[in-house]
Amino acid sequence: MTSPNDRPTGRPSTFDEWFQAFKEQVSFFTGLKLDTGMPRWPLADVLPVLPFVGAGVGLACGLVFALVRGISGPGWLAAALAVGAGVLITRALHEDGLADTADGLGPHALETPRRLEIMRDSRNGTFGVLALALSVVIKVACLAQFGGGTGLAVLIGAHAMSRAVLAYPLLAYAPIRSDGLGVLAGKPTDTDVWLTVGIGAAIAFVLLLGKGILVAILAPLAVMAATWFAARWIAARIGGYTGDTLGALEQKAEMVFLVIAALFIAH
Repeated sequence: MTSPNDRPTGRPSTFDEWFQAFKEQVSFFTGLKLDTGMPRWPLADVLPVLPFVGAGVGLACGLVFALVRGISGPGWLAAALAVGAGVLITRALHEDGLADTADGLGPHALETPRRLEIMRDSRNGTFGVLALALSVVIKVACLAQFGGGTGLAVLIGAHAMSRAVLAYPLLAYAPIRSDGLGVLAGKPTDTDVWLTVGIGAAIAFVLLLGKGILVAILAPLAVMAATWFAARWIAARIGGYTGDTLGALEQKAEMVFLVIAALFIAH
């Protein structure tokens, strides 16, 4: 394996390097601090690992859900604990982005500098609190009706797909700030973006196929469409993306996936 001190150029090219990249992104996107040393690749160079990082988060949340349902726990309790597990595992990284984005983009008639200033404020305002509350309620309501096995499959698919579509705004738009997390991501290639989205869609499709061909196709497509519209809406207001808006897009994608699953999976 290449030494962590030898920073490679370009994207990973061997299994060991891809595994190293996976561990780096796990360390960033979750509270698991793996022994990876200094980051060796920007996110744009290792986008295809994102769906697998998301699938791992979804697996952990799904196991919590399935365990509680398996011991005859009520659906709402299993759903709330699974959503809570996701927050703990990711250190509320994406939820923080959702709240900041809602506070910055929610008010009318603000100039872009003021919106960005609000988004950097660590305090949550009315829009941010409401966005977080609605997010939790929607997720719990969607999951509560599922049995253990179905909830496990849906959660893995939702988390994998919601991370995969983060590749799109990195390609289509530019970071607003020169000193934020967004600019550190880099600029991906078209091939890596569509490969990443394709991997996420394939994971979701396979997991949902047993629940019906319609939902297996519709859930990934709905997430892609929602991300496309939301990314354009955000860019129209602030001129691009930030780390916060990427987190908000992940949360929206997750909710859309769960809503489609709840509506189209027979119970």
